[in-house]
Amino acid sequence: MAQPGQNLNQQPPVRPTEVKSWLTTETMSPLGRDLMEIAAEIEASEEIPMDEEAIESELRRRRGGYSPNGE
Repeated sequence: MAQPGQNLNQQPPVRPTEVKSWLTTETMSPLGRDLMEIAAEIEASEEIPMDEEAIESELRRRRGGYSPNGE
């Protein structure tokens, strides 16, 4: 049950991905290897990471302005 004053529409903060130390490309699934390659490309691009507000804005734009929260 919701607590008084609790914002139920609040999204969890965006957290960086944590790769387990025992995980290697040999022990990863093909999807995991593809995702690691994409992550490395993004990191090498030196593009400034988006903050949570920018991510939400981009998602709204891609949805044609629709926001599930009605904002």
